[in-house]
Amino acid sequence: MAIDLLIKNGTVITMGPKREVVELCDVAVDKGKIVDIKPNITLQAEKTLDASGCVISPGFINGHSHVYQSLIEGLGYDMHFNPWNWRFLFPVVSKITPEDAKASATLAALEMIKNGVTTISDHWYLHTDMENIYQVTDIFDQSGMRSQMVFGFLDETFAGIKSDSDEMTMVKSEDLLIDEARKFYETWHGKKRTTVAMGPGSTEDISESLMLKVVALSKELDINLSTHVSGWIEINTYTIRQFGERDLEHFHSLGLTGPKGVMFHAVWLSDREIEIMAQTGTKVVHCPIANAYLGYGISPISHFLSRGITVGLGTDGAASYTYDMLEVARTAGMLQKASKLDAEAVTAEELLEMLTIKGAKVLGIDDEVGSLEIGKRADVIVVDFKKPHLLPVGRWLPKLIYSARGSDVIHTIVDGKVLMESGKVISLDEEKVLERSLAAREDLINRAGQETKDLLAMPWPKSGPAWRSLVE
Repeated sequence: MAIDLLIKNGTVITMGPKREVVELCDVAVDKGKIVDIKPNITLQAEKTLDASGCVISPGFINGHSHVYQSLIEGLGYDMHFNPWNWRFLFPVVSKITPEDAKASATLAALEMIKNGVTTISDHWYLHTDMENIYQVTDIFDQSGMRSQMVFGFLDETFAGIKSDSDEMTMVKSEDLLIDEARKFYETWHGKKRTTVAMGPGSTEDISESLMLKVVALSKELDINLSTHVSGWIEINTYTIRQFGERDLEHFHSLGLTGPKGVMFHAVWLSDREIEIMAQTGTKVVHCPIANAYLGYGISPISHFLSRGITVGLGTDGAASYTYDMLEVARTAGMLQKASKLDAEAVTAEELLEMLTIKGAKVLGIDDEVGSLEIGKRADVIVVDFKKPHLLPVGRWLPKLIYSARGSDVIHTIVDGKVLMESGKVISLDEEKVLERSLAAREDLINRAGQETKDLLAMPWPKSGPAWRSLVE
């Protein structure tokens, strides 16, 4: 009998234990798994893809995102973290409905598939309606992607914003959140390609009693506990004042560190906190573009790597302006090299590990994906090197990391199913997705109110950032 899929004649970057790079190699896939990797596979296949002059790689893993922001990229810009939240984000996202959540997730899934992202970890705390997270998870499932949905918790503030008004629609009671988190876990964890993690917003956003309940629930369910840590420098001032500890120190004292602890951003850490992460096996998702764009700073990932800390890569939200993980990886490398005056601070090989096998390890799914090995799930991408900025000669891996773009991906395969072939997405109707996204964005902005409309109508600034004209 014929196997399901055969990918022929490419250069395979396996990311397996030996990190082999094999030219003129084939990958055979059947029933969602890789069944063989070698040159000249002679098995008959229901479908064959020619990868001549191309790189065959594990699919990329986006280890942290907020896809609810995909509809509103470009609305608020050139802002530091706090005005970004209160001037731009809050007035819009407090109005998000399940239909908006669905439109945002569909648009994000389309962009990720086109850029070779096969796994997404989305931190969804925007419970303006408890149906939102179900819509998002269902869309990822329908698109064919693999996902780890991080059920978020906000019971005090939204990104440090506290309000008694009816507009604080995403902040819920701790009992409701715990009950809904358990319900969501029971509905989706381990179903098809979806896993679930627990995700406190930050030390600012949830009460200590809720934090302890979330820690207990994640340990009971034996799943990842994923949160924002030390992303902005002010958070350490807040936690020292409130708890007498720095942000990561406080998380550690509450039990959030450990092999299933995943810390987003991790920019403003002391040497002692880095040692805590190293000793406890806590993992990091680095979001270099969003961190740089919001003026957070640069996470010391070269230091993390030197201490054996597992690091993955993520886009975060609209502040990245992209779901192109090759752009994210390239930025991560350049920021480390430039800030440390050290061209060896992070290598191309380490960056590809973060995009693939280390990203999978962060999410706890490296036994299934993250590398091309016989017996693993077939999450595979093919990158076309027959282009002027690439050329199929020389060393393949550095060209992939430093020269290739997400738009160079021509085939995206998840669980053995072809989601994009020859640059055309099969699992989603691109024209309809864009049409619905435009309509949803327009409707959302209309409901957001005058402050948001003012952002869209800002004149060209006389000097400095355009948004400042609204507060002068």
